[in-house]
Amino acid sequence: LCALLPFYSGDDEETFRLGRLGRWYGRVIALIMLITSLFFGEDVLFASREYRLVASAQGDTEEINRTIETLLCIGSYTMMVLSNVQNASRHCRTLREIARIDEYLEVNGFRENYSCRKLGTLVASAAAGVLAVAFYYIHFRSGIGSRRQGILLLVYFLQLLYSTILSIYLRTILMNLALRIGFLNRKLDAFILQEGVSSGENWRELSNLIEVLCKFRYITENMNSVAGVALLFFFGFAFYTVTNQSYLAFATLTSSSTSSRLEVADTMGLSCAWVLAETITMAVICSACDCLASEANGTAQILARVYGKSKQFQNIADKFLTKSIKQELQFTAYGFFSIDNSTLFKIFSAVTTYLVILIQF
Repeated sequence: LCALLPFYSGDDEETFRLGRLGRWYGRVIALIMLITSLFFGEDVLFASREYRLVASAQGDTEEINRTIETLLCIGSYTMMVLSNVQNASRHCRTLREIARIDEYLEVNGFRENYSCRKLGTLVASAAAGVLAVAFYYIHFRSGIGSRRQGILLLVYFLQLLYSTILSIYLRTILMNLALRIGFLNRKLDAFILQEGVSSGENWRELSNLIEVLCKFRYITENMNSVAGVALLFFFGFAFYTVTNQSYLAFATLTSSSTSSRLEVADTMGLSCAWVLAETITMAVICSACDCLASEANGTAQILARVYGKSKQFQNIADKFLTKSIKQELQFTAYGFFSIDNSTLFKIFSAVTTYLVILIQF
């Protein structure tokens, strides 16, 4: 419904395809998002004083910070939609390839599945909390007009909606891919460790395992390229929001012009809600990317042991190992930076550095 994934037709891997209705639905949603984003962005940019959430200023640069944050918010969810609609056919092709490989996996005993219900509930709850706090500020405590109240709430709602759905979708599909690659890695490890493997009668089984693992590596790289633009704009917005809201929280606590303790608590609540929601969403995406990359890169370590078993298996493994050694698989935000468990640490290290500079000024 949000056009992050295309509507498709068919219920098996042979008839599964992107239908004409699904293609045009995505294009219409993308066009609506683009037009409304241009309208919202123009209004936010040239009427920034009308979008002040707090009556009292929290710093000399509060207005420009809020404006940039809102514009990044608009650009973030818009690019999520545009990039996913543009890559709709690649989404379908990726899902079709996974379905075809699953036939081979099920024959060999694969029965695992991954559910994202608990994490999805956590991410959705955090997003709903931000929207509720923002509604309280915009509707009850700000001097924003009713029309611009609706615009600002709609912008926040769309950003939180699309970032939540994107994170849950990526978490689900990446963890399911990690389960499949992990199953093949364990099967490959057991195959190499078993006695008599050097006699040559099992070369075909090894060849099939490596071929399937190569296909999963291709699927993983394809998923990275499909979601790269959306991840770049999401992480850009999340990084700026975490930095800005952290600074506003500090400015609120140290401001001498704050009129009451209630206002301090409310401002802190808004900032903390934003930081918490963006941190949870980033953590969900980063951990899934790291898990899949670790499983995919672990194949080369397992396969390297085949050289100690038989010389005839070396030619089978050479191509896979050569590619794995030359280019270690990692998820990136469209090539700008890698996404793994260390990404959150790097982001908060940068935020801390910027906060020290801002506070000193």
